[in-house]
Amino acid sequence: MDVLLAAIAAGLLALAFYSAWYAARVAGRFPPRGSFIEVEGVRIHYVEMGVASADAAPIVLVHGASGNLGDMVESIMPELAKRHRVIAFDRPGHGWSERPGGEDASDPAAQARLLHEALANLGIERPVLLGHSWGGALATAYALRFPDDLSGLLVLSGATHVWEGADAWYHRIIATPLVGSLFLHVLMVPGGLMLMEAGIRNNFAPDPVPPRYAERIGLPLLFRPRQFRANSADTRRLRGFLREQSGRYREIRVPTIIVTGNRDRTVWAKLHSYALHDAIAGSEMIKLVGVGHMPHHVRPDIVIDALSRLARGVPPRAGTHVVEPGAPLR
Repeated sequence: MDVLLAAIAAGLLALAFYSAWYAARVAGRFPPRGSFIEVEGVRIHYVEMGVASADAAPIVLVHGASGNLGDMVESIMPELAKRHRVIAFDRPGHGWSERPGGEDASDPAAQARLLHEALANLGIERPVLLGHSWGGALATAYALRFPDDLSGLLVLSGATHVWEGADAWYHRIIATPLVGSLFLHVLMVPGGLMLMEAGIRNNFAPDPVPPRYAERIGLPLLFRPRQFRANSADTRRLRGFLREQSGRYREIRVPTIIVTGNRDRTVWAKLHSYALHDAIAGSEMIKLVGVGHMPHHVRPDIVIDALSRLARGVPPRAGTHVVEPGAPLR
């Protein structure tokens, strides 16, 4: 028994050293690709491309859960930057952005407040705001709190309403004192690496995953303990914040376009995007037939067109617009 316990302790210690080594290695492999701005004592990481245009609003891109701004930089951002000033943020606690303290760090409205102040400090006035997946909760919170400071809103496969079902088992473990820290510092890295590719495939399904997706966006940054804890808290607590927030969507008056794939297995279109479209008067919903959770990779042309229209002040085309595979938006 003593030998067995010693072997288990040695194994756990080896995994802890490996996890610490991996976190340091990842930080070196995927350094910050942009700049930092301090807001309320927190350093927020962002990337900026393009130049300001006199006839178009700037565009702000916000990623979802289990990711970072690299998802936008490696998809629609370079093409958008040919005609617009574009800024992508790491949400607080994700990528290279720091996480504020306090119970409301996972509140989409609190994160929206930080990004609003960051944009003000950067001199960005009345942008068009895109929020993908979890970022859709942030974007709608922003539209509710700062309606006069937006030119347009694009909710992309957004998580906006309360859903049924239990949280993933590891979220409950991570939320448990002491046990959660042990899990994050010992088991998260090997476990996360084993499941990463399957998770990416599920997130894109039924669409193919772009070549070298994890490497290109710096996805391994997620498996550092602080970042995964922040991601877990955001995911686990989101439904609680959406219970109140989702009841207010009829107050949104910002020009709004909603883009969703009808085969999204991560954020169900009918529960989230369709309901949001019904709540926001005059909104435009673009339904991409056969597309999953990542339209900005699968149909970047559609997403870029929608953002450009909002940036130029073109009113949304109220109603639902169905786009068949390979077809342009009409």
